Amino acid sequence: MKKVQAELTTGKRELTLPIRMVSDWHLGHPASRLADLSAVGPYLRGAGTLVMVGDGREELVDGWRPRADALWAELQDRCATQGVEFVALTGNHDPDSSEDGWLFLDGRRILVTHGDMVYDTTSPWSRELFKRRTEVLTYLETCPAQTMTDRWQATREIGKILRPEKKMAPNLLIYAKIALWPPERLLEIGKTWAGFVAESGKFLDRFAPEVNDLVCGHFHRPGQFKVGQRTVWNTGSMMKFSRAMVVEYDGKDLRKVTIG
Repeated sequence: MKKVQAELTTGKRELTLPIRMVSDWHLGHPASRLADLSAVGPYLRGAGTLVMVGDGREELVDGWRPRADALWAELQDRCATQGVEFVALTGNHDPDSSEDGWLFLDGRRILVTHGDMVYDTTSPWSRELFKRRTEVLTYLETCPAQTMTDRWQATREIGKILRPEKKMAPNLLIYAKIALWPPERLLEIGKTWAGFVAESGKFLDRFAPEVNDLVCGHFHRPGQFKVGQRTVWNTGSMMKFSRAMVVEYDGKDLRKVTIG
């Protein structure tokens, strides 16, 4: 099978084509549409490499972690059984899933990363940010990011600051009530949905100006968006009431792939 050179945070590596990119499956979360992996077959069929672009599983809530870990292990087993390479990039919900925060393809024309590095505060809509904003801003002032490695490390540290309370909602209904509070959170969600493409362009200008295409998740808004001469590909989410989009790289170009 044809392989292509890729550059990950931890170093260069050859990946098997085609490279299929997904994100935000949130395995183990009560609101994930993947309560089990019975529907995952089509995502692996025909892929040479599956890249989970962050938030593949839930690591931050103790009560969800055992189920998340079991599904995560099963996903890797399924990939191995079908001969699909598996690459995990970190997200704000799974900062320990990998030591890789980004992936460059086609030299450095394509950047694949979760998207939590785009904003200084990682997740402007986070309910925890409303309580801990001063702590986050203090960290940003004392540890300014000069390189993308700095930015990724800062993102992971801020993720720890914004870690949700351990006693989290046990079911979807109660979780939904908590997730919609405080009311200002809805405004931040709307602002981020409308503004993440422009912010992505600013992020690339600052940390990866050579990039033409950014593949990310995080914002749960699937689609292909233009910012100047660049294209931002967002892979959406497997959360309920969201849509997922699959992006594939064939060694030359990126394209959307229909699954099912």
